[in-house]
Order: sequence, then structure tokens, then C-alpha cells
Amino acid sequence: MTQTEISKDIAIGLMFTATALLCGNACAEVIQAPSVTESSAPPPAYLEAASRPLQLARRQLQPSDVVDSYREQIEELEARHGAYGAGIDEQLVGLATALQRNGAHDEAISEFRRAMLINRVNEGLYSLNQVPMIERMIESQIALNQWEDANDNQQYLYWLHTRNYGESDPRMLPVIDNLSRWHLQAYKEEKGGTLFEHLISATDLYSLAVDIITQNFGANDLRLVEALRGLKATNYYLATYSGEPQQAVVINTSFGGAPDMESAQRNKLDHYRLKSFSSGRQAIARIVDVYQKNPHSPPAASAMAKVELGDWYMMFNKWHSARETYGEAYQALWDNGATNQEIDAIFGRPAALPALPMLDEENPGMAESYVTVSYDVTAFGKVRNIEILHARPADSVAMSSKVRNVLKRAKFRPRFENGEPVETTGIVQRFVFD
Repeated sequence: MTQTEISKDIAIGLMFTATALLCGNACAEVIQAPSVTESSAPPPAYLEAASRPLQLARRQLQPSDVVDSYREQIEELEARHGAYGAGIDEQLVGLATALQRNGAHDEAISEFRRAMLINRVNEGLYSLNQVPMIERMIESQIALNQWEDANDNQQYLYWLHTRNYGESDPRMLPVIDNLSRWHLQAYKEEKGGTLFEHLISATDLYSLAVDIITQNFGANDLRLVEALRGLKATNYYLATYSGEPQQAVVINTSFGGAPDMESAQRNKLDHYRLKSFSSGRQAIARIVDVYQKNPHSPPAASAMAKVELGDWYMMFNKWHSARETYGEAYQALWDNGATNQEIDAIFGRPAALPALPMLDEENPGMAESYVTVSYDVTAFGKVRNIEILHARPADSVAMSSKVRNVLKRAKFRPRFENGEPVETTGIVQRFVFD
């Protein structure tokens, strides 16, 4: 955990997995929904077109020799077939990939762009064989911290697929998922453009995914779970959004009317934030409903989703609703044949909401800077009696202060005994600083 991250509200320390967004300890196992579709783009022919003997020979060369080999092959092809000859794009992709592996990202980006141009000339503007080129270009742009360019290319990938499939085609689901996660990652790491626009985009995309799955596969399809957890995540971020860093707002003015565009987006943000609690609650309630009605749901999945719902209430200080929902989940786990060990994994100890990063106590040598702290968690999920046990470096008052502040604001799912929340004392946890 970096010093910047731990100084933020606990919510910003949260990162969501694809199948268990904001699930925390409520998920005793990762619940996998069936895959939506095959790969959204056909396997690009040019990636397999190069001769195997040539590939094998190149593996034996030094990195610089591999680059030179590709350049020579490209020159030969251009001499025979012209600058846009078929097959040149595959060699350019090989060259760009070799440059990328050598850390020459600027050159790699240039060659990927050149390969895209040749591919468009030969296969058309909307060819999906451009997709791997764009994806690899994004890798180099991220390596160079060119977040705006990477974001533009992410949007271009989405546009390219919509041109081929249409916005509501089920084959768009993997593309929507990738772009949604990109926006959430950009928001969390404060990368690229206006942060609240990343939140709005992710929310809209997950909503679109829910609509596509419902229309094409039914209201109780397990594929809905991942998209609904995405909506839960974006709504939590919306609820905890506290403004742009240093109020630095960047608005795309390429279409003119920047003030109106900014105003419209901010109005949309305000609308989404007002609805964030109820929208997140509805998303989790629907997850519960999907698991209850789908005969292929994993055992006790709906009960564990109810734990998520209880966590949602707890994070928004609605303790009575949380207590009632936790009780229902606890009973449902018993009714579904959950073992004592499985129930104890969820309710046997307090769980931070969202999860607090910490160092495994069995590996204390992993970090150079950390704070070890003891605290109690009440039956209402509040932290009390915070005590700093050890810190490295020992004189780091700032780190200790930040840990105290995080814990004071933290919310916990309390420990349960026989279906009732109880106080837990003497919890020891280590917070790590990079």
C-alpha cells in the first residue's frame, strides 16, 4: 500500500475482480458464469502467416538481430509488392513486437500504426484484424504513460467492434467488459482525462451489458452476475467520489461546445451519485434473484450474494437493514447445507468493507515500511481501542497517523456467533507501505 493510497478514503483502496466485484469475504469461492461468447474477433491470419522456419531461426537470434531480420524482410516485400503489399503488415507486427520487447516503445507504436494502415488498405477500414495491433499499441502507450492516447485507442476498439457487430450484439460483451474495466482502472489510478467521465462511462457500459444479456439470454442468466457486480462497483465509486484531483478538468472540445458538454456530464454525474445507493442495492438484489431462480447456480450462491447485500447496507451506515440481511444470509447458508467451516469463513471474524490491504503475518520480511496495529470491532462494525504495536521505521509518525485515520473511518462486517453479531477484541493487522 502506498502512502498516497492509505491516506485516501478506504474505498479507493478497493480493486474489484471480474467475478466478485466488491464481494469481499462474502464469496467463499469464485463463482464463474458461463463464457458469453467466443473471441469477439476472428484470429488474425497475419499472426500465423509467417513461415515457421523463419520464426524458428529468429528465436536463435539476439534481440537486435531479430529487429534487423524483420526490417530486411519488410524491405524485400516492399521491393516486390510495393509499400502496401499483402504480408507486409504481418512482418511489421513482428517488428513492432520485437521493438516492444526491447523497450523501444515509441518505435513499436510507429510500426504498429504502419501495420494498421496497410491492413486497412488491404482488408478495409473496419477490419477486425487490426484488433491485436491496437491492443499491443495500447501496451506500449501505457508503458510510456501516454494515458490519453491509450484511452483513445480503447475507445477506438469499441467503435471498431460496433461497426462490425452493432452496439447490442452479444458478441460485444467481451469488448464492453474490457472497456468497462479499463475505465474503472483509470479512475482508481487517476490516469487519463476527467475521472468522473470514467465512472460515467463504466456505469453506462455495465448497464448496456445487463440489457444485452437479458434480451439475448434471459433475465436469470448467470452471465448477468459479472455485469451486475460491475454496476455495484461503479455505484460505490460514485457514492464515494470526492472531486477531481486539484480540480483539474479536461474536456474534449473536438466537437465544440465544451461548456455545454461539461455541464451535461456533470449533471449526469450528479444524477448517478444521487441514485448510487439504490442502484447498487438493486444490482445486488438482482444477483440474489438470479442465483435463486437459475437451476445451474452454485450451491449457496444466493446466500453469499445476500451477504454482499448486507455489506452494502453496512457500508452506507444502514445497520438495521444490514443486521436483518446478514441474519437471512446466515440462516440460508445453514439451509443450503453449508459447513461450519464455510460459514466461519464468512462470519467467523470481522471483515473490512471494502477489504483493507495487509501483509501476511507469516511473511513479515516482505515489506520495509509497515505499521502493525491492534484494534477491536464492535457488534455494530465500528473500530475501537486502536493501538500501534510496531512500526518500521519506528519514528514514522505520519504512517501511524494515517493508519489510525483509516481505521477510524472504516466499516466492518462484524463477527457472528449463533447468528448474532458480537464484539471482537484484540485484532492484529499489518498495513504495508511501498
